[in-house]
Amino acid sequence: EIPLRLVGSEMCIRDSPYLDSAIFEITNRLESHIESTAYEFTFHVIENEQVNAFATLGGHIFIHSALIEVTDNPEQLAAVLAHEIGHVEERHVVDKMVAEIGVTLLFSVLTGNDPVLISELMQMSLSNVFSRAQESEADNFGLNLLVKSGISPFSMAQAFRKLKEESTGSYSPEILATHPNINSRIRKSMAFEVAEDFKAKAFDLDWARVKREMKTYAN
Repeated sequence: EIPLRLVGSEMCIRDSPYLDSAIFEITNRLESHIESTAYEFTFHVIENEQVNAFATLGGHIFIHSALIEVTDNPEQLAAVLAHEIGHVEERHVVDKMVAEIGVTLLFSVLTGNDPVLISELMQMSLSNVFSRAQESEADNFGLNLLVKSGISPFSMAQAFRKLKEESTGSYSPEILATHPNINSRIRKSMAFEVAEDFKAKAFDLDWARVKREMKTYAN
């Protein structure tokens, strides 16, 4: 498994019981509704003022603390994470690496478990955005996963609105980078069809407490 220190362990938020519990509840519900997967997902919260989340090699998904700060409820965070899970499940992370360095070298690095080269691969995965088609696929995967998990697909539209609000000046969240017209993605999420008997199941989480505890235990 790729060691967390390669992203910078000093950035990680530790020893935050309620935050840890909340992230586990959200991600466990999503993971339990993935029909089959070749990945063992690991979710990390890191201190970062940019509103973002991103997927890297090996099923690692990183959540910026600022993203939790701007979300109104756990469902909005779940929507972003469902999208990032989509990037992993649709092999977008691996495909991006193959396009950059080739399948032979990628296989050699991963099977050889060279920490220096793996670190460079992870940095590469952070610096390159996904294509428009890949973002659309991740949206579709995420929306379907939300519904399977008993979470309203409208949560993704709400999350996109939040990200759009935070997209100011020269900074744009990575999830929006290849889609200047975020409004079309919001409309798509709002129009996503669900069964007539679909009922969303709310998370039993105190989101204000999650935010307070995250600040209290941050490094």
